[in-house]
Amino acid sequence: MRFSEGDAVLAKPPNTLEYLRGKVLNVKGDKYKIKFPGGEQFLVHESDIKAERTSRSTTRSRGKVTRKSPSRNSPSRKSPSRRSPARSPNTRARRLPLRSTRLSKISAAQTETSSAYSNDGIEKDIAKKRDIDEDSPTELISLQTRLRETGPVTRRSIRTMSSAINLEYNHKLIVLTKKIDRAASLPVEKKSQLYEYIPKERGFSVQRDQDIAKILHYEEDTFSDTPDVVEKPKKEMDLVSKPQEWGGWIGALCCIFALPASVILPQIACQYGRCSFTQYSQVPTNWKSYLNVPAFLLYSGFLFFVSFVSSLPIGKLVDGQHSKIGILQYHINGIIAAILSLSLLGISEYNDYGISEFILQNSLQLSISGWILGAFLALVLYIKGGRASVAVLNMYASTDNVIYDFWQGREINPRFGPLDFKMILCRTGVIGALIINSIMIVKSIEESGSSSWSKMNVALLLAASLQIFYSLDTLLFESSLLTSFEFLYEGTGYMLCVGHLLYPFLSTLSTRYLLHHKIEQLEYLLAVPVLCFLIGYILYRLSNSQKNGFRKNPLSPALSHLETIPTPRGKKLIMSGLWGFVRHPNYLGDVIMQWSMASMCLTSHFLAYYPAICCTLTLMYRAIRDNARCKRRYGTAWDEYCSRVRFMILKRVF
Repeated sequence: MRFSEGDAVLAKPPNTLEYLRGKVLNVKGDKYKIKFPGGEQFLVHESDIKAERTSRSTTRSRGKVTRKSPSRNSPSRKSPSRRSPARSPNTRARRLPLRSTRLSKISAAQTETSSAYSNDGIEKDIAKKRDIDEDSPTELISLQTRLRETGPVTRRSIRTMSSAINLEYNHKLIVLTKKIDRAASLPVEKKSQLYEYIPKERGFSVQRDQDIAKILHYEEDTFSDTPDVVEKPKKEMDLVSKPQEWGGWIGALCCIFALPASVILPQIACQYGRCSFTQYSQVPTNWKSYLNVPAFLLYSGFLFFVSFVSSLPIGKLVDGQHSKIGILQYHINGIIAAILSLSLLGISEYNDYGISEFILQNSLQLSISGWILGAFLALVLYIKGGRASVAVLNMYASTDNVIYDFWQGREINPRFGPLDFKMILCRTGVIGALIINSIMIVKSIEESGSSSWSKMNVALLLAASLQIFYSLDTLLFESSLLTSFEFLYEGTGYMLCVGHLLYPFLSTLSTRYLLHHKIEQLEYLLAVPVLCFLIGYILYRLSNSQKNGFRKNPLSPALSHLETIPTPRGKKLIMSGLWGFVRHPNYLGDVIMQWSMASMCLTSHFLAYYPAICCTLTLMYRAIRDNARCKRRYGTAWDEYCSRVRFMILKRVF
């Protein structure tokens, strides 16, 4: 990194060949965000930046016109020169090196060419220039000499030359763009954007020969095969050309079947009014016990309803993080979708449609329906990703393996019109868990048959209430999800599609166990898991809010007390506060909350703690994946952060 933030430099704005004074605002690898006079800000490559000369001015001002000295007209100045007697007649006079004269800059006018100069003259100039041999000696003559030979420089000649170079450059750029291979363009995509040219934005400068040479040799400068230019893209292509996570394509294939099985099999154990492994000895063999058309239609209708509400232009409009295609915007209306869903459920219960009882009795069929819907949606998104532009693709799913790419997801944030599929899947899972827990609370109160606190299932009421609180927190702070690992870097493939649609049945397994098995315990013992839940929630919410605020505005005065590490990409890593305790304090808070809700059962049965175990294993492996990606993304800055913060989730354990 040659320059740092705040340095005064000379830089060439995009689409121009002149160096202008500017100030470095931000550094992202080999790209610098420069603020030019007038308030304009551009992203400039390091090769187009040089240090500002403070010793001399870039232009020489004319001195004040004065009278000539009288001694200039003295007779001694007009006398013939005499040679020293000590010098021989054959000795040639040695000339001292003269200082090179500063040539005036000739810039093309920024106004559009007058209609008086027709396009025929420009095309003739282009044809004449193309007929000249590249090895012609005239190409080695300086531009100023050629201009003097061709006669006086006029405004028309400058415009004609600028327009000719402009048209030839655009033609050459179009030809080069067509030759770029789609896969090979992935690593150099950001670099190629630095050379994007808008034809009528600014005129060309004809002050230097090297300026013309840079345009004419654009292909060699941009796509040269020198090791310095190609070494990094080749490494990046080698990195993403093979599966890097989940044990490769074999591990991804196993996960494709293990993910639905890990949720559907516990549903078989929790039916017919109890949760026990003995249910596996009575597994039904009739296929109608697994595939239920009403259950499939109910889940499909619920998914379409959430999609419809999400597509409405209601709710606060929030900007997501910067991506290769710009800034994605989201309408934060998840809480509205939840309120409408609960309202429709209440109306159906008031009219005795029996939707609540149907959901509780057909959890197995509903979970299988969620699996089918998720797999179908993942297939549609996989096909859509094959036709998407390179800018929106997931670089960790750009391999040649169909199974691995299908599992990971080709696109990070796939969209179809106003529909953002990742946000819809997240809302469907959270609202589904909210509905099931609400149904269980109503069911528990109805079964108690009394308003007496002693006859109620207190453990179920507390566990379901905590899960409802957890779901509402996700919906109320929905904007903080936009800066999470899942929304920024995780592809939307089979893993997310199936995982989110099966989440309502996995997360409610503990409360389902308490619904079928009322556990008698001292009520004051339940205060311990509630207290642990509150501690985990505070840790979870504070760390997420701090990370979200820092990513949106690192210069916020509220975050000025945080100690950070700068990275080569221009970002900063927090290494103090909660993020200086462990690398993922939000994961630690989430794990504490999940185990607190599971411990409400106060039993040794495995099914009661199964959701907490799954959550812990998932977050542990996500932390490992995130650590490997940050290592490749930030390099030595991440090594320094890891040396300061050694543990990922739990200190001295993991």
